[in-house]
Amino acid sequence: MFGKLGLSGKLSLAFIVIAGLPTLAGILGVIELRALARRQAEVISQTIPAIAEVRGMAEESTRIIAIAPELSEVETQADRENRADFLLDQIAALTRRIDTLNLEDGTGTEQLRTTVADAAKALDELNGLVETRIALHGAFKALAERNLAAANDLLGMADTLVANAEMGTTAVISSLYDTPVSRVEENARTDTLDKLIEVDLFQLGLMFELRSQTAEIGLLINRIDEAQGENELAANEASLASRLSIVSRRVKAIRDPGRRQQAEAYVAQLQSITRGEPGLFTLRNQILITEARITALKQELQDTALHLGREAAAVADQAQAKAIASGNLAAIEMRQAQFRNGVAAAAGLLLSLAVVWFFVRGHVTRRLNRLAGTMAALMRGQLDREVRPKGRDEIARMEEAVEVFRKQAIEKNALERQRDLNEQELREHRNNLQNMVEEQTERLRHEVAAHDKARQKAEAADLAKSEFLAMMSHEIRTPMNGVLGMLRSLSDDDLTPRQMERLRAALASGQNLLKILNDILDYSKIESGGLTPENVTFSLRELVTGIVVLMRPSADEKGIHLWLDAPENLPDAVIGDIAKLRQILFNLLSNALKFTDDGEVILRVRASDAGAGRHLVSFEVSDTGKGISAEAKSRVFEAFEQEDHETARRFGGTGLGLAVSKRFAQAIGARLSLESTKNVGSVFSLSVELKPGDPVDLAPREDETALDPADVSLSILVVEDNEINQMVAQGYLERMGHSCVCVSGGEQALELLPQHQFDLVLMDVNLPGISGTETTRRLRAHADPRLANLPVIGISAHVQEDQIEAHLRAGMNGFVAKPVSPERLAKALASVSEGRHGEIYLSARQATGDVTGRVAELRRLFRSNIQELGEAPALEIAQLFLKELPRSVAGIEAAMAAQDMPGLAKTAHRAKGAAGTFGQNDLAGLLSELESSAALKKHGRTEQLVQDLKDLAPRVLSAVSEVVGELEGVSAKAR
Repeated sequence: MFGKLGLSGKLSLAFIVIAGLPTLAGILGVIELRALARRQAEVISQTIPAIAEVRGMAEESTRIIAIAPELSEVETQADRENRADFLLDQIAALTRRIDTLNLEDGTGTEQLRTTVADAAKALDELNGLVETRIALHGAFKALAERNLAAANDLLGMADTLVANAEMGTTAVISSLYDTPVSRVEENARTDTLDKLIEVDLFQLGLMFELRSQTAEIGLLINRIDEAQGENELAANEASLASRLSIVSRRVKAIRDPGRRQQAEAYVAQLQSITRGEPGLFTLRNQILITEARITALKQELQDTALHLGREAAAVADQAQAKAIASGNLAAIEMRQAQFRNGVAAAAGLLLSLAVVWFFVRGHVTRRLNRLAGTMAALMRGQLDREVRPKGRDEIARMEEAVEVFRKQAIEKNALERQRDLNEQELREHRNNLQNMVEEQTERLRHEVAAHDKARQKAEAADLAKSEFLAMMSHEIRTPMNGVLGMLRSLSDDDLTPRQMERLRAALASGQNLLKILNDILDYSKIESGGLTPENVTFSLRELVTGIVVLMRPSADEKGIHLWLDAPENLPDAVIGDIAKLRQILFNLLSNALKFTDDGEVILRVRASDAGAGRHLVSFEVSDTGKGISAEAKSRVFEAFEQEDHETARRFGGTGLGLAVSKRFAQAIGARLSLESTKNVGSVFSLSVELKPGDPVDLAPREDETALDPADVSLSILVVEDNEINQMVAQGYLERMGHSCVCVSGGEQALELLPQHQFDLVLMDVNLPGISGTETTRRLRAHADPRLANLPVIGISAHVQEDQIEAHLRAGMNGFVAKPVSPERLAKALASVSEGRHGEIYLSARQATGDVTGRVAELRRLFRSNIQELGEAPALEIAQLFLKELPRSVAGIEAAMAAQDMPGLAKTAHRAKGAAGTFGQNDLAGLLSELESSAALKKHGRTEQLVQDLKDLAPRVLSAVSEVVGELEGVSAKAR
C-alpha cells in the first residue's frame, strides 16, 4: 500500500508525522501554562496595588522636596498661597495613600503617619515665616522709596543751588573787566570784589559739598537692601548718620529762606531712616532674622521629606518581598512545566528526524540533488552528462525533461556559434563607429562647457562692474557735496586772511577731487588706459603750500610736526596735470600722517634743469611712522592691498590710495618710488618733468562761494518723494528768489501741472510708482503744447553716463547730480531759462571722517543749514527727520517680516536720502546696501542688515535729538 503512493502522497504523510508530534506536545504545554498563569495573576492582583501606592507616596515626597525651596523664595502673597496650597495637597494625598495601603495590605504604617504629621507642621510654620518676610519686604520697599524720593529732590535742589552760585561768581568776576573811572575808585571796587568773590566761592564750595553728600546718601539708601549682616548694616547706618549731619549743616547755609525750609523738610524725612520706628535698618535686620529662620526650617522640611521617602521605601520593601516570594514559587512551577514540555518536544523531534533521514532523504532529496547537479552542469555548458530516468514518479518525469533539454541545447549551440561569427564582424564595425562619434561628441561638449563658463564669468564681471560703478557714483558724491557746501558757507563769515587762505586751498582741493573722482568712476577709461594728462599752467609753490595748509589741522590734531621744505628758486609757473599731481601728494601726505603717531612729516620739493627746456621736479614725503616691511613694499601699490591684516584692522582704509597714486603717476609720466625701514619711517619719492609756463597764464583766484539772487523769479514745481529733500530744495529756491510747490510723486505732478502755471519742473529720477523719467516722457507726449514744452531739470545721485543719457533722451532739459548744491542748481536754472538744453552739472564728493564725533558733526551741519535756510526751517527739517526715521525703520522691519523685498528696497531708498542730507554717512551707506540687497532678494544678507539698522538708528536719533535740544534751548533763550 505504501509503495503505491506517489511522491506527493509520501511527502504528505511525512509532513503529518513531523508536524503532528510537536503540535501535540504544545497543546499539552498550553494547558499546563494556563493553570500557572491563573496563579500568577492572583499574586499580581495582590502586590501591584500596594506597589503603586508606595510609588505614589515616593512621587509626593519628591514634589515636597522640590517645591519646599520654591515656597521659601516667593516674593508675593499670591505665589506663597499657591505654593503652600500645593504642598498641603501633597501632604493630604500622602495621608490618603497611607490609609489605603493600611486597609488593602495590612502593613504597619504608624511611623509613616507620624512623619507625615511632622512634615505638615513644619510646612505650616514655614508658610507663616514666608508671609512675615513678604510683609517686611513690602514695608521696607515703601519706606525706602519715600526716602529715595526725598534724597533725589534734595539732590535736584543742590544742583540748582550750585548753578546759581556759579552764575553769581561768574557775574562778580566779569565785573572786574569794567573800565575804571579813577585809581581810587578802581582800588575800592577791587577790594569789594575780592570780598564778594571770597564769599561766593565759599558758598559755591558749600553747595558742591551739599550735592555730593546728598548723592552719597542716595547710594547708601540703596545699599541697605543689599546688606547681608548686622556688621554691614551698622557700618551703613554710621556712614549715613555722618553724611546726614553734614547735609543738615550745609542746608542751614542756603541763603534763600524758602529753599532752606524745603531742604530742611527733606533732611527731616531722611533722618527718619535712623530715628524712625520702624526704620529702614530695623526692617532690614528683621528681614535677615526671618530669612535665617526660613533657611533653617526649609532644611528641616527637606530632611523630614527625605525621612518620609526612606520610610515609604521600607514599606515598599515589604510589599516587594511578598511579591518576590510569590514570584519564586511561580518560577519553580514554571521550570517544572518547562521540563515536562521539553521532554515531550525532544521525543517528537527525534521521531521527526528519523522520518526525515530514512524516508525524505532516501526517496526525495538524494534524487533531487543528483538532478540539480546535472542541471547545474547543463547551465555551465557541460552537455556531455547523459540523464537516465529511474522509476515512474514525478522526479523521473523531470529527469526525462532535462534529458530532452540537453539534446536541444546541443543543437542550439551549433547554431549560436555560427551566428556569433556573423555578429562579431558587425559588432567590431559598430564599435569603431561609436568610438569615433563619442570622441567627437566629448570634444564638442568640453568646448561648449568652456564657452558657457567663460560667458557666465564675463556676464558676472560686467554686472559686478555696473553695480560697483552705480554704487560708487551714488555714495561718493553725497558726502563730498557736504564738504564743499560747508566750505562755501564759510565765506559768509568774517574770516581772517589766514583762514581765507585755508578756505581757498580746501575749495581748490575739493574741486580737484571732483574732477579726479569723475576719472576714477569712469571705469571704462581705467580699463582701456584712458587716464590722460590734462595740462594747465600752475604755480608749484601755491600747489605745495595749499596741500600743507589743508593737511596741517590733521597733523596738529595728532601732535605731529608737518614741515614744508620748498626753496626760493622754484619756477614761478609750470605746465602739467595739477589735478593728478595734487591728488598724489595729498594721498602720500594723508598716509604719512595716518601711520605716524609721533615725530614729524616733511614735504620736500626740488626743481632742476632736465634739458630741452624742461624742469625736473622732485617731491619727497618722509615720515617717522611705523614703516613698511620689505616683503610688503611692492605689494602696497596694488589695489585693495595693505601691509598686513593688523594694519588694516588698526588704521582702516580700503588700500586704494597708493594704487590710485601709482596709476596717476603713470598717466602723467612720473616715477613713484618707496624707501622704508620697519619701525623707523618711510620716504616716498615722486619725480616728474614739467614744461615751463608763463606766469600770466596762471588762473586768477575766484570766490566760488557767492550766490546772487536770480534776475527773474520763477514758479517751480519740485517733484521729490523725500520730505526732507523737499524742504532743502524749497530753502535753496527761496534763497534765489523763486517760488515753488512740492509734490511727492509723478502721478501728483501730472495731475497738478494742467491746473497751475509753472515755469519749470525740478524732477527727481527715482520716484515711487511712476519714475521721474517716465513722468517726463508722459509730459512730453501731452496734448497741451505748454506742458509738452515745459522745461524739466532732472536730479539724481546715479550719475553714470548711460544713466544720464537715458534721462536726457526721455525729454529732460538738464541734469543736476544729488545732493544738489545751491550753486549748481542756480546754474542749471539759468541755463534752462536762457534756452541752453542738455547741460549736466555733476558733483564729486568725499566722505569726511567723524573726528570729533557724531554730535560735533551734526552741530556743524546744523549751523550750515541755519545759515542757508534759516533757523525755523532748519529745526523743522530736523524734527521731521526725528519723526520719519523711526517710521522708516518700522516699515523696513514690517517688510522684512512679510518678506516684501520690493517694498523694503523702496523704504530704504527714501530713508537713505534723508540720512545723507544730515551727514549720517554710515547710516546712508547701510541703507544703500540694504536697498541693493533687498532688490537682489538676498534674504539672509538683508535680514542681517536690518538687524544692523536696528542697532545704528537709535544712536543716530539720540545724537540728532541732543543737537536739536541744544538748538531749541538756544532759540528759547534768545526769545
